[in-house]
Amino acid sequence: MMPQAPNNPDRQSAESALHNLKQAQSEHPFWRNRFFKACAAGQLSKSDFQFFFAQYYLYNSNFTRYLAALMANSDNDYHRARLAENLWEEGGGQETEKRHAEIFRKFLREALEIEIDKIDYLDASRFYVREYLDFCIRSHPAAGSSFLSLGTEGIVSRMYSIMVEGMLKAGIPDDQLTFFKIHIGCDDEHAETLENMMLSYMHTPDWYNTCLSSMNYALSLRHRFFEALYDAIQARRLQGVMSRIQARRSLAPQFPDPNHLRHSTAQRAVPLYESENDRLNVKFTVERVPFKSEIIDTRIVRIPPGKFNEKHKHAHEIVFQVIQGKGRVVVNDSTVEVSAGDTVFVPRWSLHQTQNVGDGELVIMAFTDYGLTRRAYVNEPAPTPRTVRPPEMKAASMEAQAAAGAEE
Repeated sequence: MMPQAPNNPDRQSAESALHNLKQAQSEHPFWRNRFFKACAAGQLSKSDFQFFFAQYYLYNSNFTRYLAALMANSDNDYHRARLAENLWEEGGGQETEKRHAEIFRKFLREALEIEIDKIDYLDASRFYVREYLDFCIRSHPAAGSSFLSLGTEGIVSRMYSIMVEGMLKAGIPDDQLTFFKIHIGCDDEHAETLENMMLSYMHTPDWYNTCLSSMNYALSLRHRFFEALYDAIQARRLQGVMSRIQARRSLAPQFPDPNHLRHSTAQRAVPLYESENDRLNVKFTVERVPFKSEIIDTRIVRIPPGKFNEKHKHAHEIVFQVIQGKGRVVVNDSTVEVSAGDTVFVPRWSLHQTQNVGDGELVIMAFTDYGLTRRAYVNEPAPTPRTVRPPEMKAASMEAQAAAGAEE
C-alpha cells in the first residue's frame, strides 16, 4: 500500500508563515560573512579555496547522515518516503559514481588538487559537523525539517552562486564546477520536500518560533564556521613569513650580489603602473625597486610639474622620502609642504595625495609594508581607475610580480 500524504495545512496561513521565515532567512547575518565578501571582491586565491573546501569536505561527506537522522525521527511514513528519495538522489541512485559526495571528491582532487586522505581538519570544522548532526538527531521533526530546509538546503543556490563567482575570479575553470551547478539546480526541490514536512507540523504549539529558531541556529552555525575559516585563511597567508622570521632565516646568501642591495633613483626601476586624468590634473608613474624583500615594498613615484597623483587610501602604511623637487602631501585634512631631503609618514587607511608644486619633476621614494598587508588584508577596496599601461610597462610589471611570487 502506497504511503499517503498528510492533510495540507491552511494554504493562506502556510504561505504567510513561509514568506516571513524566508524573509528572515534572506536577512540573516550569515549572508554578510567575510568569506562571501572576499568571494564577491575576487580577493581569494586558488590556495585559499583549496584550504576552505578541504575543511568543508568534512561537512559535505556527512550530509546524508543529517537527512538520515531526520528520517529516523519522523513519525510519518510519507515524510520518510520523500526523505528516502532525497537520500537516493544524494547517493546517485543506481550510478554510485554520481553520488554527490563522490562528485565533490572529484572536484577536490581534480580542480583543487587536494589529497583527501591527508586533510588536517580544524577543531572548528569538527565542531561544526558534530553540532549539525547532534541537532538533527535530537530535534523534533518540525525543528529538524526547518533546520535542514530553510537553514540548509534552501540556501544552497544562493550560497553556491557566491562561491562559484569567487572561484571563477580565482581562475578555477568553469567546467570543473559541476558539483556546484548540480546543487544550484536541484537543491530547491530537496528544500521543498523538507519545507512541506515542516509545514505539516504548523498546528503544533509554538510552531513558528520553533522553525525560526531552528533555521537561525543552522545559519548561525554556518556563519561561525565560515568566519573561523576566513580567520584561518588570513593566518595561513602570514604563516610562511612568520615562520621564516621565527626561524631566523636570512633572505640573503653568504655573499649577496651588491646589485641586489643598491638602487639609484637616477635609473629606472621596474614599471608598476601609471595614471593620467586631465579633469583631475592627475599624471604620475610608479616603479617598483626590485629588492627581494618580503615585507618592505619600495617604490619610486614620479610626478611631472604641476600634476598630482590621485587621492586614494589603502591598508599599507608609507614613508615618503623626497629625492627631488618640491611638492605637497595631503593626508586627510592636513597638508605637508615637502622638498628634497624631507621624509613624510602616511598612516594606513588615511586619504592622501601628492602634488607637484615645483618647476621640475617630483621624485619620491616610497617605503611601504605592502609585502605584509597584501597577505594579511584580503578585501582590498575597489582599485582607483588608472589608464592602461603601455604593453612594455605591463609586461615588465607582470614579470616583476611573477618574480616576487617565486620568492614566497
